[in-house]
Amino acid sequence: MKAAVLQQPRNFILTDRPVPVAETGEVVVRIAATAVCHTDLAMYVGQHPGVHYPVVLGHEATGTIAAVGPDVTGLRPGQDVIINPVISCGRCDCCRRGDEHLCRNAGIIGREFEGSLSQYIRLGARYVHPLPPGLALAEATLIETLATVRHAQVRAGITADDSVVVLGQGTTGLLHTRLAVLAGARRVIAVSRTQWKTDLATCMGAHDVVRASAEAAVDEVRRLTDGTGADVVIDTAGGATTLRAGIDMLRPGGRFVSFSLSHEAFAGVSAFWLYFKEVSILGARALTQADMAPSIELVASGQIDASVFITARYPLALVGAAFEEYERNPSRILRIIIDAGTD
Repeated sequence: MKAAVLQQPRNFILTDRPVPVAETGEVVVRIAATAVCHTDLAMYVGQHPGVHYPVVLGHEATGTIAAVGPDVTGLRPGQDVIINPVISCGRCDCCRRGDEHLCRNAGIIGREFEGSLSQYIRLGARYVHPLPPGLALAEATLIETLATVRHAQVRAGITADDSVVVLGQGTTGLLHTRLAVLAGARRVIAVSRTQWKTDLATCMGAHDVVRASAEAAVDEVRRLTDGTGADVVIDTAGGATTLRAGIDMLRPGGRFVSFSLSHEAFAGVSAFWLYFKEVSILGARALTQADMAPSIELVASGQIDASVFITARYPLALVGAAFEEYERNPSRILRIIIDAGTD
């Protein structure tokens, strides 16, 4: 099989490797497609902490089961599947209480473990989820990201009485906008500085769009919420600026959801406003197994059109060119699909 190995930042090589063999409790998946996200880009350019090169990237992937190992039930060769990339130890206190996504020893494929930018991958059977027949596998790569968004919104507890602001309208921001609409939130306000992203947010069902930075949007959000402030603010951009702005947008007793992988320190943020407004700050990490089936159904039923998020497609042999394009135009790209080319 072919595998794209990132030898060092900005240096992919395509190598030949043996096709893996499924052992007890494992499956081998023939990769169909991998979606490249901003986390992958950070690893490509050498800005993601903890990455050890060489590494095979890729964690948002779909494919077809090629082989199953002993003791695997409920899965069979020929089934289309999506991969849950969060690999947990199953032994720590978090895993024992059912919070495997918070595993103290967790890693993800494409970082600590071999990723999906290859033609085949071997992993535990519990990390693959069957897809319904006829679902386009390139589009289905979005389901993993959607599951992380769903996990955050479950934690936020969005109801039909809530007004929701989503800061940033990249892939995750647009999905947050769409899920808030589907949850029946009475007002969903999408904030982005970019016209084509606010246009997409309108297509996702946003009731209002504000084309501005988070800081500049505070007064408009207050106006749109009749001066009371929002019930929920979801930050998909990250950083001290959006945290401050998000707290300013919230009503007293509101919920701020931090949905960003930013490593920026929150300098200049006063804890007084957390006290005075009694704001709840919620983190959301990865996804749980329970998030997968509802997310698959959202795409399979057409409630979320995954095709909207595919900006470009490249074959595995041109993976380097795909990442070069992403680095040149990060603000113009939602997802780049890498086709494994195993057929």
